[in-house]
This record gives sequence, structure tokens and C-alpha cells, in this order.
Amino acid sequence: MNRGGLEVSDNRKQSLSFISELTKLGKRDPVGNKARNLFFLHKQGYRIPKTITCNFDAYDKFKSGDESVLDQLDNELSSILIEGKKYSVRSSANIEDATSYSFAGQFSTHLNIEGRKAIIQAIQSVWKSAEKVNEAEYIKTTKSGSTTKMGVIIQEMVKPIFSGVVFTKNPLTGLDEVIVESVDGYGDALVQEGVTPNRWVYKWGEWIEHPDSQDDRISIIQEIIQQSRELAVHYGSPLDLEWCYDGQHIYWLQLRAITALESTKLYSNRISREFLPGMIKPLVWSVNIPMINSSWKDLFREVIGSKADSINIHNLSKQFHYRAYFNMGVIGNIFEVLGMPREALEILAGIESAGEDRPLFRPSSRTFVHLPRMLLTVLRKLVFSKPIEIFIRNYRKHYDRIAAVDIESLNYEESFDYIDELFNLNRYGSYMVIVSQLLNSLYNMMLKRMLSSYDINTEAIHLSPNTKRLRESDPRDMLNQLRKKYASIPPEEREKIEGHGLDTEVIDSQKSEFIEQFNEFMQQYGHLSDSGNDFSRLSWRETPDIVYEMIKSEPAEIQAGREDSHEKIQNFRQEKKMNDSIYKRALRYQEYRELVNSLYTFGYSLFRRFFLHIAMLLKNENKIDERDDIFYLSQGEIRNLIHGRLEGPDAKQRIQQRKDEMEKYADAILPEIIIGDSPPLILDKQEIGMELSGVATSGGHYTGPARVIRGVGDFGKISEGDVLVIPYSDVSWTPLFSLAKAVISESGGLLSHCSIVAREYGIPAIVSVDGATQIEDGTIIAVDGDNGQVSVLQKQ
Repeated sequence: MNRGGLEVSDNRKQSLSFISELTKLGKRDPVGNKARNLFFLHKQGYRIPKTITCNFDAYDKFKSGDESVLDQLDNELSSILIEGKKYSVRSSANIEDATSYSFAGQFSTHLNIEGRKAIIQAIQSVWKSAEKVNEAEYIKTTKSGSTTKMGVIIQEMVKPIFSGVVFTKNPLTGLDEVIVESVDGYGDALVQEGVTPNRWVYKWGEWIEHPDSQDDRISIIQEIIQQSRELAVHYGSPLDLEWCYDGQHIYWLQLRAITALESTKLYSNRISREFLPGMIKPLVWSVNIPMINSSWKDLFREVIGSKADSINIHNLSKQFHYRAYFNMGVIGNIFEVLGMPREALEILAGIESAGEDRPLFRPSSRTFVHLPRMLLTVLRKLVFSKPIEIFIRNYRKHYDRIAAVDIESLNYEESFDYIDELFNLNRYGSYMVIVSQLLNSLYNMMLKRMLSSYDINTEAIHLSPNTKRLRESDPRDMLNQLRKKYASIPPEEREKIEGHGLDTEVIDSQKSEFIEQFNEFMQQYGHLSDSGNDFSRLSWRETPDIVYEMIKSEPAEIQAGREDSHEKIQNFRQEKKMNDSIYKRALRYQEYRELVNSLYTFGYSLFRRFFLHIAMLLKNENKIDERDDIFYLSQGEIRNLIHGRLEGPDAKQRIQQRKDEMEKYADAILPEIIIGDSPPLILDKQEIGMELSGVATSGGHYTGPARVIRGVGDFGKISEGDVLVIPYSDVSWTPLFSLAKAVISESGGLLSHCSIVAREYGIPAIVSVDGATQIEDGTIIAVDGDNGQVSVLQKQ
């Protein structure tokens, strides 16, 4: 690959003290981040324009009032500039293009400058812009804190056919996708002017987004993507790079680490909705999260050792509108520890792509560091049947003992003693649920693959253990018996039962075998509810009529015929000992999964008894209004309420607020994946008057009054808390961002000034929104900076 060099005059008049060739920079030369990043591009062998630098010393001398520096610059430049060439003059400050803040567009830039006098004037303009930035609100808000030192880079102009920017990761979401934006001609229009760029999004070998009429540029864009990804690997960080193409070569103009990316979080409910489905009340969340997440942490500790100690169990999960999401970033950290690509967590999170370059769960050299511990963990789990059997035997005794407690005689402290004991029992129980499910999945996946190699259709057969204890743990078998018994009752007797329902006195008088069997069923399975992971739900024991309706409405179960594969399976098992071993293990761990789940569900359901007893004590003391209000307080809040650290009226206010919120969001449809900590915007469809869409360039959500700013004359209109609506954005508009809570622009892209500054201010931004400035001032609008949606709600 050709490296960009620099032609210089052969007649050096003196040694240079302020001006240096970029290619000859030393490690300690004070030239600023932009120059350093260009030097990195050069050292890596990528083509850059011919470049010289002016160091901090010249700026310091000028800033002190010594204008002799201008004559010295004139002398030095006379020996290095090429007559007739045009140059760009750009800033290269110590605070610019750093890993925390980019300061993109904050300092002066000058293009197509020719001659020493004009270049020196441009250098002075860059220096003076540093003083303006030092005084500006932007530097105060971004808290950069450093004293500005200004270097300058002078680059030979390249006349491009088209130019642009490439992000090696999505700067908004942190997702593993490459985004390219381009404009015809010079790329400065991306930042400084109201230009909407062409946009390509490339993920794992597949185009997610591309312009309809730019097919002739695809090969160049692909080369830009390839080179940028290589550079990101060499640099060790996701990058934002500016480039241009002159019809023959790709030139790299600037490099920046993508700012504000490490704090971006990725949440997914793909896994969590299996463990914690639906809306979760505060009490259930406060019990389940530390209990279940502690089990996951224990499992992670077995695999990666002490590195798992830093995992905060409360950061593993997060609630959005009372729904549970897992923090995939924590899982990504574990992937990195194990030497697997962090990007693979996107697949676990539910991000699908048909691209050929999808990340693989492939071990690396770092994986082998943890291999001994991982192998030991696997070996222990391969002989895990003994711990499961001990759990099933011993923990049933513990749960039966707690279930038999005379709860009415307990005070607060005694009730919480049992709750704490249940927490510890169920923490281990949830660990056993996780491990038994993982082992069941492993062995049954192995079995299906082995059977498929013997031409046995695994989709058409149902391999399931049929053991006595499994049948006893499953309510379906006894429910079918009840259905048959109900069907055998004479119609007139059924009418008597249906007429009186399941009233206890009537049941005793009927002395029906059906009723006796029904009571036996409720004794054994009455703890079940429609969610085994939410003890706020009513149990079957509390809603016998629902069970009765299940019996009435469902026909007796008829065993469906299976494909006749018995002989094939027998041959498979007899051919190799390994085949028979895997077959037995697969069925055994199917049984274990169901038995462990059944026992854990029983133990977990016991929380309900004790919390409801505490609720009645609180209600009797007028600290809550209704028994079920207890589920709208966390466990910590309940303890505080009991001990006087939370007053009854305050508790009731919180309860009502949470009830209102859960009712408000009951029908909300949330996405599988959420980027960042802001909850998704949920709007009443009846309130929406108009919807606009654009390109999301800074994440977050905000609802507030629109303020349309078309130029400097409108600056006085904006107030703190407004949504800034603009046709485009210039550097001079930066002060507006300290007041705005969201930004909508009719033009622009990811590198537009408004997008960059919005990301650094941490406010949502959407660009390329057609017709945005037609919104009337004061109109209430909802900005969804994650999905690029603008909802016009109502006039203020």
C-alpha cells in the first residue's frame, strides 16, 4: 500500500522549530491529537494527503503577544510549501479528537488556501478560534477541563469526486455494524452545512441500508469499509474516520476514536422473558433479581473464577416499564474474559443477520487461560445427577416443613425469618433450575444430532421419560383423570355441582368421588399459578373455579400416535455404547429438568403465604389499604414501613403511583432490544396527530415543546427544556444545545454538527426529518432518538 509522503523544497534555509513534516514527527513533538492520528494512519501504511504540522510552541508564543512568531512561520513555510499548490488549514488541539470528547467543528477550518500569507492568516484564525472555544458554553458543559493548546495541520488539497465519514461501529447504539455517509465533492459539508448524505449500513457481510442510485460506488464503499475495519483493529478501538476519493485513490483525512461509546448499554429480553415474563411488580422484582442473578453469578464464577466477583447482580437486569431485560454488556464482558468476540452477544440478544461474516463463538488464545477451570466445571456437570438427586430429596423436606408452618401466629420478625430462609433455599433452587436446563439442552441437542445421522426424523418423534415421579410432578396426568371422572358423572349430578359451584358446604354434602379427587388435586397442585416466577399471581388454590372450568371445558386427553421409530431407536442404542449412554442421559436430564422446575416452583410459591400474612398485619395497622398493595412495594420498603423508616401515607402514595404506571403501560409493546438506559417512548395512539421519521443520531427519549430556529435571529426564542427544531446546524449554533433537551434537523447525518454535539451533551437527536420546520412553535412533540421517530402530539 502506498504511503502518503511530502514533497519539500531541496533548499532548506534553516532548521525548522515550529513546522515539521508529518512523516518525521517525533514521539514528543507537541502537535495535537489530530496530527498524531494522521501520523498513525501514515505509519500503518494508509494513504493520506501530504501534510505538515505547526506545533503548540508557535501558538503559545503568539498567545503571549509575541508576533515575531509570524515572521518565523513565514520563513519556515517558505522552505516547505510548494508554489501553486492549494492547502487546507485545520486545528489539531490537545483536547480535540480525544477519547472523551471530539470537539468536532468547534475550531476554524479553511480549504483551498494558496500562498504563505494566506496560510499564515488561516493559522491565526485557527489560533483565535481556540480562545473562543475556551470561553464557550460547550467546553464548560463537556467538562473537558484541560487548558487548550493549539497545533495546526496544513494538508495538500485533494480534489475529490466524493467524500465522507465511516464509523466502524454504530456510534449511537454501539452495535457491530459499519456506517458510511458520503456527499459529492468535499466532505466538510457533512459537518458545516445543511446537507443530507448518502448512507450505507453494512453488518456481517450484508447491506442493511444503501442508497438506491449509488450502485457504481459500491466497490469503493466496500474498500473503505474493509480498510476502516483493519484500522480499528490496529488502533484497538472503534473509529470514526473521514475519507475522500479522487477517482483513483482513497485518502484518509482524519481519525477519531468514537466518543461516548463505552457507556452505551445493550439490553435484551430474549432470555429474561423466559424467566421473568410479563409485567413484574416491585416486590417480586426485589426478591427475584438478587435471588436469580446471584445464581447466574455463581455459575459465572465457576467458569471464570474471581473475575466474576466484580459482577454487580443488580446490574445484570433492568426494568423498562416493569418488564425485565438482561444487560448484555455484562455478558459481553464475560465473553471478552473468555477470549470470545464481544460482538457475538448481539446474536444472543436477538439481533439477526443473514450475513456471511457473523461473529462465531470461537475460542481464542485467551480462552486457553481459562480452559483448565472450564474443563473442570464441565466435568463436574457431567456427573451432576447426584447433586440433583440430593436437591430433590432434601429440599422437598425443607419446603414441606415451611409450608406446614402455622402462619397466623407469626409476627413481622418471625415472618421475615422464614422469608430469608426461603430466599436462601430458592437461590440454590434457581441455580439448579439453570444448570438442569443447560444440561438438558446439551444432552438433547447431542442426541438429536446423533439420531439425525441415523436418518431418524427427530421432529416426528417424541422422546420423553415416563417415570412415576415425573407423572406425579406434572398436574396434567391428574387433570386428565379429573376430566374422565367428571365426564362419568350423571348429568343431573353435574348440574348440582355446576349450580352450587365449589362451595365447601355443598361439596361436603355431595360426597362425590369427583369432589374428593378435586380436593386431592388442589392439595397437590394448588400452589401453581399462571406464572411460576411471579408470586404476586393468584394461585389455583385461591381460584378453584378456574381449575373447575379447565376440567369442564377440556376433553379427556387422547394419546396421539407416534411415528413408528421404536425399531430404529433400538438399533441406534445397540450399535454403540456411547449412543445408549447419550440416549439415557438425554431422557434422564429431561426428567431432572421437570422435577427440579416443579420443586423450585413449589418452594418459590411459599413466598406468597408469608408476604400476604405481612400484608394483613400492615393493613390492620392502616399502613396499606388493601392486602395486595404489598406487591407494589419492594422488600426493603416493606421492612422500612414496618420499622417506621417509611411513613404509611408515603407508602400509599408510592403504591398508587406504581399502580397507575402499571395500568398505563399494561398494553405497551416493547422491543426485544433496547439501547441505553432510557425507557422506550410509549405514546397513546389517540394523542398522535402526525408522525415524522428520520435518521437517529443520538439516543434517548424526550417529550416537550418544539421551538423552530431557522437562523441567528431566532436564537432568543429557545428556553430550557425545548425541543430544538432546525433546518441544519452550524458551529455558531452550539450555545443552543445547552438549553435544548432534544434536537430535530431537516438535514444532516451522523457527522453533522448537531449530531456530534447532541451525543456529547447526551440529548436525543434525529436528522433528515423532512418537513420538521413546518411544526408550529409550542407544539408538544415526542422524540424517540433510538428509532428516529418524531410524534407530533398537541399544540401547547
